[in-house]
Amino acid sequence: MNIKQRLQRKYNYLLDKIFLKEQQRKNINEIDNAKGKKTIYFFSVPLHSNLGDQAQYYCWLRLFLKNYPEYRVVSMSARTTTDEELERIKHQVTSDDLLFVHSGYLIFDPHPELPFICKVVNVFHDMPITILPQTINLMSAEKKNEISNCFNAHPNLTIISRDEVSLHNADLLFPQCKRLLWPDVVTSLIGAEDFKFDNEVRDGVMFCVRNDLEKFYSENQIDGLKKKFTGYKVKEGDTTINLPWRFWPSRRESLIRKVISDFSKYQLIITDRYHGTIFSQVANTPVIVLSSTDHKLSSGVKWFPKEVFGKNIFYANDLDECFYLAKEILSRNGKVFENPPYFEQKYYGHSFLFH
Repeated sequence: MNIKQRLQRKYNYLLDKIFLKEQQRKNINEIDNAKGKKTIYFFSVPLHSNLGDQAQYYCWLRLFLKNYPEYRVVSMSARTTTDEELERIKHQVTSDDLLFVHSGYLIFDPHPELPFICKVVNVFHDMPITILPQTINLMSAEKKNEISNCFNAHPNLTIISRDEVSLHNADLLFPQCKRLLWPDVVTSLIGAEDFKFDNEVRDGVMFCVRNDLEKFYSENQIDGLKKKFTGYKVKEGDTTINLPWRFWPSRRESLIRKVISDFSKYQLIITDRYHGTIFSQVANTPVIVLSSTDHKLSSGVKWFPKEVFGKNIFYANDLDECFYLAKEILSRNGKVFENPPYFEQKYYGHSFLFH
């Protein structure tokens, strides 16, 4: 890293610290202004630069606006919410208010948000709380015991899983809680009229692959697969965007739309990211889903019935199968099979989850 890059990183770090302080002041103002008004308190909302998590946040705000137009939304991130602010909410919250914990992969041993979620569950012991669709993957006996004791002690806690393996885990760990199974909320954008990007020419293959602890295949293995696509344009991308926290509130929707638009320019997406899978289906681009180190992908793709998505979504058990499937898809020469608004119609549209 050269000196210019180090200075830029330091500059962004300082500005993000200022942003976090501003968010804390904003929290206090929004809590005070919500007093006596119908309010949705939305905990563990994302600040970080993961487009999948930011897309979930965008979708929840969109659904809250549609289904609870009389409510204001007070968003509380783990990084900027103090114990004093939680106590302030506790003393003014009423039975008309609604409490939600953000969706995602938060109920996982090393996740930094998990202690904050437990704190929310403990502080609001007398209020119904809904934890929105999660991948649940607690590993150690100590963590399982800690989280199950916390959640089961709450008299009115609903935990929604976003795949069948997570629901099974929830059944074992949280028997005293209400347990539901719902798809990831970003699926509500599939088939949406305002998220259609028509590209007359689709060209090449995009690899949307991760570079973290959840990746199953090594970089060398992925590179070897890429080299097989001779004669095709091959590009690599990811759903983690290097954007300072302070820019997300103003750029969230435009970045989501840009990435989905970019996905719509290819004949094929190959991904080991769950939201890479969903974004491809919003873009009506065929996708081959690779394994990750957990059940999130293999279980998550089961939401997409073959009779609806059979021409656009495929799961590869290994890289050889991936290349075989890719050749079949590329032989279509970019022909588009448009996805219907299946998840909007079946889950998130006509009968909203919380009414």
